Amino acid sequence: MRIIHTADLHLDSKLESNLDPVKAKERKRELLNTFERIVEYAKENDVSAIIIAGDMFDKARISIKTKEFVMNLISLNSNIDFIYASGNHDEDSFIMSLESKPSNLHIFSNSWETINYKECDITGINYNEASEKYLYDTLFLNKDRLNIVVMHGPLGSKGNGINVNQLRGKGINYLALGHIHKFQKGSIDSLGIFVYPGCPEGRGFDEIGPKGFVLLDIIDHEIKTEFIPFAKRELHEIVLDITGIDNWTDIRKSVSLKTNSIPDKDMVKLRLFGNYNINLIKQNELLNEYLNDTYYFAKVIDESKLAINPKDYEKDISLKGEFIRTVLKSDASKETQNEIIEYGIKALMKEEI
Repeated sequence: MRIIHTADLHLDSKLESNLDPVKAKERKRELLNTFERIVEYAKENDVSAIIIAGDMFDKARISIKTKEFVMNLISLNSNIDFIYASGNHDEDSFIMSLESKPSNLHIFSNSWETINYKECDITGINYNEASEKYLYDTLFLNKDRLNIVVMHGPLGSKGNGINVNQLRGKGINYLALGHIHKFQKGSIDSLGIFVYPGCPEGRGFDEIGPKGFVLLDIIDHEIKTEFIPFAKRELHEIVLDITGIDNWTDIRKSVSLKTNSIPDKDMVKLRLFGNYNINLIKQNELLNEYLNDTYYFAKVIDESKLAINPKDYEKDISLKGEFIRTVLKSDASKETQNEIIEYGIKALMKEEI
């Protein structure tokens, strides 16, 4: 038997914190398409069930188009079971209160429920403030069976997340979790493991790296797992120390070397840091333009600091020296002084500000 474990699809996310309205709308469709591609993968690879461990939607109220898309996709694939536990983002969504639902959609409630298959049992609960009070004391599994347990929430201590310690010895072979947006795997006890598949698509630069789902193969009463990278676009964070770099051209060359293996369909955040020389004229606007011409989306974050020694300008009789001394004597913060000096030097050198 084959099972897909996914979570945190966050369908209908606005996605406008980085992207312009056109790309945000396109990216919103891509999240839906990735869910559809996961179902296609399931059809093509003899997957019997898709476990969705919460946060299928980004909020309780979603568009009619998204509702119809999801329900049609489930209904049209009646040979695949969709097994769903709600998450903190979608606990009150429409799917939790369906008057009629497709026969292949199983939605867990606030009490433990078990779905029996020939190869395994899949048991789940909606983890929330109410169920947390009794879930550890009411979980009883058949230890002669292969047991998959489904929940959504962070790891933590009692009253503050899912307590793995209290799940030890319960007979869990695979704990299918949602909530953490990065693939994570760990041990429960000598018998079982817990797994967060992460989100199938990164939505912002706090979700960098490969995204996908986990494929479970049940063979001879044993679960074999594999993380399947599946995202339409990956988000990358590139860090560049510009200390000692003297000109814009060398910065661009360094960026090119660091990004040349990234597919142009992906999204990139470049973070500059280090201490730069006063004679370096940074061209962050050009750098941002260059990256956005190359990738689907890019942004430049400049955290570098101006390296300036006041003693170097104590006896400098040039206009630049007089300007720098005046700024350094001001009551402005160090950060503001550096910014004023950078713009002033650009003006003195007739560079665009």
